[in-house]
Amino acid sequence: MDLHAEGERRSEASLALIERLDRHGNVLQSMRVSRWPVRIGRALDADLVPDDPFLAPHHAELDLVDGEPRLKLGQTLNGAQVCGHSLKAAGETATLTADEAGIRSWRMGTSTWRLRLATDALAPEQPLAPHHAAIAGPAPMEPAWRLVLPLLLAAVLAQLFDRWLDNNPGTPANTYISAGLGTLGLTMGWALLWSLGNKLFLGRLDFKVHLRLVLLFSLAWTALAAALPLLAYAMDWPALSRATELVTSALICALIWSHLVWIMPAHRKGLLAGIVGLYLTGVGLSLWINHQRSGLYFSERYVSALPPPGWRLVGMQPVSTLIDDARGLKAGLDRQAAQDSDEDESAFVFEE
Repeated sequence: MDLHAEGERRSEASLALIERLDRHGNVLQSMRVSRWPVRIGRALDADLVPDDPFLAPHHAELDLVDGEPRLKLGQTLNGAQVCGHSLKAAGETATLTADEAGIRSWRMGTSTWRLRLATDALAPEQPLAPHHAAIAGPAPMEPAWRLVLPLLLAAVLAQLFDRWLDNNPGTPANTYISAGLGTLGLTMGWALLWSLGNKLFLGRLDFKVHLRLVLLFSLAWTALAAALPLLAYAMDWPALSRATELVTSALICALIWSHLVWIMPAHRKGLLAGIVGLYLTGVGLSLWINHQRSGLYFSERYVSALPPPGWRLVGMQPVSTLIDDARGLKAGLDRQAAQDSDEDESAFVFEE
């Protein structure tokens, strides 16, 4: 092989790179540019022939003029969009200017197109997101049961232990079997639902990935739901126990965000903003409804966990403190009783 000729061939093929993207930012088609101009369309004599029925036979022509890439429209009904401007008539041209990230893109047909010149600075390699690195796990050849089975077993055992704490001694064994099977079915169904979405958008199920996600978050949910009330009792911080619902709701939102990011990785920031907005809206509504019902922002009035006294890490309060606190509740209870009485009288008058 002539190394000089091979070097010239590679030099010619490195003028630019054209990529066709889907709506999620994934590359559908790419082409190295070895000469200008580049004709794009469905005709066989075009340089780049995409599979898109909404493109004309000679839809557009991409050329380099004075060092700047320029798109020229051909005979087409649908035109193109460049930097927010629409090209409709044949012969119209527009310069592809780079955005803040240094990306030159335009919209044509049902796809977004991206151009990278050989003179453009190449973005540095990005580190693998911890979210994907943690979920992806070991090499693909490793058996799936080594990744999922320990988490699945831990989730079922945690559910059975929680059910054992709630039930009285002598509870039939079928109660625990039903709880375990229910947990297993709910977990598998949730993972399968997201896997179908994964198949719809990315063309693959990734059931193992979504199953690991729901197992990891369910175990974290179980641990926090048990630890926060215990810590509130041990440290005499009742706010921790009241915040259990907020924390578990945040975990659910984080789980949904993790599923969505795996399916649509190009929209990570937008999905995060949407999930955070929904969470804050839900928390605000919940606090407002609780305040309207009881005058308190949290539905929990006292710490629900009552472990052995030896677990308490702060000093015990004398009985007089409890009595003083109870006296302080009288004014609020009187107001609530008066309000309830007024509402009852109003309802009676309305019925008459």
